[in-house]
Amino acid sequence: MIPKMRALEFQLMQSCNARCIYCAYEQGYPRHEGFLPLELVERTLAEVRPAWAWFEGGEVTATEASRAHLLEAMRIARRLGVRNRINTNAQALTPDSCHALREAGLEFACVSFDTLDPDRYGLLRGYPPEVGRRRLDELRQNAIALLDEGVTVDLEATLTRHNVGDLLALYDHAESLATGNRNVLMGVQFLVATYDKLFGLCPEVETMARAMEALLRRAERGRIPVRICCSPLVPCMHAGLYEHANAIWLGCTCGFDYAHVHANGDVLLCGFWDHGQPLGNLHERSFSEIWETSRMRREALAVQPEACRGCESWEGKHRCHNSCMSVVHRKTGAFAKRSYDLMVAAEAERR
Repeated sequence: MIPKMRALEFQLMQSCNARCIYCAYEQGYPRHEGFLPLELVERTLAEVRPAWAWFEGGEVTATEASRAHLLEAMRIARRLGVRNRINTNAQALTPDSCHALREAGLEFACVSFDTLDPDRYGLLRGYPPEVGRRRLDELRQNAIALLDEGVTVDLEATLTRHNVGDLLALYDHAESLATGNRNVLMGVQFLVATYDKLFGLCPEVETMARAMEALLRRAERGRIPVRICCSPLVPCMHAGLYEHANAIWLGCTCGFDYAHVHANGDVLLCGFWDHGQPLGNLHERSFSEIWETSRMRREALAVQPEACRGCESWEGKHRCHNSCMSVVHRKTGAFAKRSYDLMVAAEAERR
């Protein structure tokens, strides 16, 4: 038996209605047309029974067909006692579709919300300026529609050098929506991926640290929490950041109690993993067969960089696990380095 999984993330389709400059998902993957078959979703959820099923694309809400596929996938999860989350840019939602999502069992929506500046929004999403302005207005209204349906909404900023100065304004905006029974969080997703643009898009480490310190101080006085994913600001180097109240730090559980399923059925250690190195494919083997026999997964969980040996955060409260094993494996072919060190070295090279 495999251990209890916190989350299985299913990419239901590859096509998307945006061209975000930081998107790491395709990485040269051959285009997979159509949807991940629902029978694979049902078989895997019935076998694993994770706490959460996360559904995403591409953009799973982009078309009538993709929304219908998503709704059925969520109904399957709900029938099996698995909680539902979606990752979405919320561009194609309407009040009616938000209601349908809630009726199908949606509890949590991670909504990409990178900036309140229309021009920067267009840049980050890959839209022309006039489209970016309209889409940002639509995004605000669609996020509110989800909240008003009783869905918990994480307004999440993927942190780049373009929007690192926008975090306080984004927190204030998210907090302004937390009225009545609305349950809203502000999220920060750091750039962790296997694509080579990563280091060029990231703010410098100390710039990120200062921005996060200001944000966390704001949240300590605020009404909503900050939810932080995949931070390269590791506890051993930035311990003070982890001492703030009203912050939810999500440590790396890649390969431990979380996995990603690509639209073609490939099982990956996470959604940002090198797509050329899947653990196996659900069309050929069951999830447990793939998960339990993967040598790469065993190495990812067992190999510690020398500087990490004995660290209480390796398996502890924040589960650092090198902050991003995906980056390290892509850059070095192994797991014996720290991604933090690779990031700092890349900054030095740029200077």
